[in-house]
Amino acid sequence: MSGGRSQWLVKDYIKMRILYIIGNGLDIAHHLNTSYQDFFNYYLSLLTTDGDIIDMKNDIKGQRYETWADLEMGLGAYSSKCANKEVFLKCLLDIKENLTEYLKKESQKIGLYEISSIDAFLNPSLFFEPEPQTRYDSFCNRKSAGKKIDIITFNYTTTLELLLGFKNNTPLQLTSMSVLNSIQHIHGTLTDMMVMGVNDSSQIANTTFNTDMDIVEDFIKPEYNDACLNNKNRICESIIQNAEIIVLYGTSLGFSDDKWWKFIGKRMEYDDYPLLTYLPFDEKKDPQTAPNRLRRWTMEYVREVRNKFGITLDEKGLAERMCIALNKRLFPIKKVAQQPITR
Repeated sequence: MSGGRSQWLVKDYIKMRILYIIGNGLDIAHHLNTSYQDFFNYYLSLLTTDGDIIDMKNDIKGQRYETWADLEMGLGAYSSKCANKEVFLKCLLDIKENLTEYLKKESQKIGLYEISSIDAFLNPSLFFEPEPQTRYDSFCNRKSAGKKIDIITFNYTTTLELLLGFKNNTPLQLTSMSVLNSIQHIHGTLTDMMVMGVNDSSQIANTTFNTDMDIVEDFIKPEYNDACLNNKNRICESIIQNAEIIVLYGTSLGFSDDKWWKFIGKRMEYDDYPLLTYLPFDEKKDPQTAPNRLRRWTMEYVREVRNKFGITLDEKGLAERMCIALNKRLFPIKKVAQQPITR
């Protein structure tokens, strides 16, 4: 028994540790109407006679938010317009309850699709132009071909679990050399420990709420996790700390999750690990029609990451440790074949 255990440890040790950080862009890419605007249009259509809820909806409507992070930051600002914490918590609960119902209905759509290939997921270098592809492959050659993969998702939906067949938090062998070790829902799921809120007390405009434990443990996301004793913060910090490649996909890098961007930023300072891979989406930037702008666009994203992550490396040094590919789909999917109806 001891010999077998030792052999397993060696095999696990030599695998490249890859972390995927996934945002709402994943669900949108798989035909789920889960953007902030999709939900808010639905939410506005719901009738209510509660004056506090009506006031909040009108305020949000006037702000023209674009992302979920915008909404969370906006709710922190809206706290200054609430007469007391009961009003604020009531408004927050109304959004969460209706969002849960909305996303449950949208999530049913994923059953219509299945993954047609996991090649790009296992090897993001397939996305890259020759220059970043060479750097990515050279970096990976430091280790064996094996991959130990963890995913931290900011989504409440279980799209990844359904597409990949990941069940019961049990490591999943994807290929003979690659294992999906875990999927961590840092904000909870639609049925378990769902939290919506801000990064820290400085993002709550009503200063009387900043130290109120009912607000702190409900609306500040890292505090919520600690209050639930769920160990999510510690587990995700450990995964980031040990990752050798970090892939960012479908996330807007919003300030309401600043804890995690700054934690990755600190990880980038330690040595020549990790390699940071960023797969942003911007329909205004088309590498097919303007390939000569790729370098310029790449440096824009390098500067964005440097500023938001608090990285002290200069732009050139950071650019050498980042690989960026625009407008790529991590998981190609196809419709599930419909079974013929027998009579």
